[in-house]
Amino acid sequence: MTEEAPREHTKTLRPFVGAVGFLVYSAITLEMIFMVTPFALYYYSAYSPFLSAAFRVRGLAWLPAFFLPHLSTEVLPSIGGLIVLVGIIGFLIGAAQIYYSKFRRRGVVKSGFYNRVRHPQYLFLGIAGLGLLLVWPRFILLVIYINVLWFYYFLARDEEERMRSRYGDAYLEPMQHAPMFIPGAPGKRLADLLFGWIRARKLRLFALYCLSLVGATVLAFVLRDVSLIATTHITLPDERIAAVSFLRGSEDQLRHFVQLARDDRDVQDYMNQENGWTLVQALEGKGSASHVMIDAGMPVSAVRALPITAKGIKLVLLHREGQRAEDQPFSVQARWRPFLVAQMDDRGALHVIDLPAKLFVGNPVMPIF
Repeated sequence: MTEEAPREHTKTLRPFVGAVGFLVYSAITLEMIFMVTPFALYYYSAYSPFLSAAFRVRGLAWLPAFFLPHLSTEVLPSIGGLIVLVGIIGFLIGAAQIYYSKFRRRGVVKSGFYNRVRHPQYLFLGIAGLGLLLVWPRFILLVIYINVLWFYYFLARDEEERMRSRYGDAYLEPMQHAPMFIPGAPGKRLADLLFGWIRARKLRLFALYCLSLVGATVLAFVLRDVSLIATTHITLPDERIAAVSFLRGSEDQLRHFVQLARDDRDVQDYMNQENGWTLVQALEGKGSASHVMIDAGMPVSAVRALPITAKGIKLVLLHREGQRAEDQPFSVQARWRPFLVAQMDDRGALHVIDLPAKLFVGNPVMPIF
């Protein structure tokens, strides 16, 4: 790799890809940041309608859904944050190598990361994007992420053409020595194995693009199903109640708390006002319950005003919106809004907190588990 060539007046992919990458990463990080700030009110009022629009189209209703557990574990977001940090540090080191070479007028960079791959900065940007995807794993962000990776590929090819024109043999040597992005070039090996028989390069790239998009989406659906199986949950079709537990307990414990809630007269009165399915989320402490409220679009100031005790079991009851009779409660098409919090002990509900719909700004699509 070399220092950045002087910008020409010819059209290039760089501004377009840079803008797309910035918007994608901003969309992910801003949602995570704004949902815990007073600006959530304004952010969700603009962002939520965009996500919610997919629910109007049957075939696209899965796009805003989450494909990895978010509420039920803190492990994946922590791993995602670490991956983001690794990606950012790697990108900065690669940038430092480029600008140091530019300052010293050394031309082609062949040491460090560039001794292993030709485009380590794009590699680390992709790693950072993967980390963000693990922190906030929506299907729609996965689709965008796959497209961003392809934009990086085409941008890298465009840069290589310009570098070869400028440096000639001095650049051909590192091109032959190092793969584009990953040591060992596993992507190229897989591409040759699957589509090496397609001679037309553009057609082969299009086939690879379609495979990557479909393959990543299918894998995400599989991961979602596995995550649900690994999360304690029950479905009571006759009562139209589904429940998921974020406690360290069994299905029997979850059934016990659901039954206690159903036996409480105040909870019954609220549930009788709701038509269709009710989702019950069993959580521990105020922090977990507050997390659900914020993810559902309630401003932080309103969450703090709720009389939720710091400790103890909380049952958050959610109403199914936009219901279709054939949909299952844990399907990707399911969309929920909290309407009640029941603070519990082993004998029943201690206190019930009503959650009016007006408290949820835009009602963004939230994770179920």
